[in-house]
Amino acid sequence: MLELMQCCYDGVEPARFFADLEAKHVVILLYNHGTQELVGFSTMRVEEEQVQGQRVELIFSGDTVIHPDYWGQKALQAAFGRFILSRKLRHPFRPCLWLLLSKGVKTYLLMVNHFPQSFPQPGKTMPPAYKMLCDRLARTWWPDAYDAARGVLHFVPQRDCVKPHLGTLDVNPDTQILPQVAFFLAQNPGYSRGDEFVCLAKLRVVDLLRALIRIAWRKGRLLVRGG
Repeated sequence: MLELMQCCYDGVEPARFFADLEAKHVVILLYNHGTQELVGFSTMRVEEEQVQGQRVELIFSGDTVIHPDYWGQKALQAAFGRFILSRKLRHPFRPCLWLLLSKGVKTYLLMVNHFPQSFPQPGKTMPPAYKMLCDRLARTWWPDAYDAARGVLHFVPQRDCVKPHLGTLDVNPDTQILPQVAFFLAQNPGYSRGDEFVCLAKLRVVDLLRALIRIAWRKGRLLVRGG
């Protein structure tokens, strides 16, 4: 896992990586079916929080990486969706929130495209209760890095920066025209230097099912095309 992180990011310190991993509750591991080589993973922390006096489940996505050779595949999205759906079915009436730190356009688009009630995004104002939750968690977990005015984590020294030759693939002419991309770049111009945009999404069952169906449909189309 550490080698995979260091393959895609600069400034990954082993001691910090393992300390961060120790604080997580769930890890999704992705393997190549043929070679059984680890090609991706995502770590998650699960907490109970209070929002306006209501108990909610908070899923925090930590270190997440996929080897560039496997970019564009949806296995991680499908696994994450199944995990969240299982949590929702366990507590169907308890709101579930996803705390995401985004240092790349693709990750940000994944959130806003699949979950309509996600913030910040253009044209939508984050509910004050969600903003208070984000501010409280960010100040508690990353007190020296959080810029509340911009909603961004800025670490000194810089850390976990996407390698330059990979970061250039994150924004292309096709995505630059999207309003969500322009918004992300305006809010987090230092993303290529490791700055992370603090985002929060409400995970609803209807959105999860729609996302999983979309992933299954796309996978089915690719299988048909490939014979």
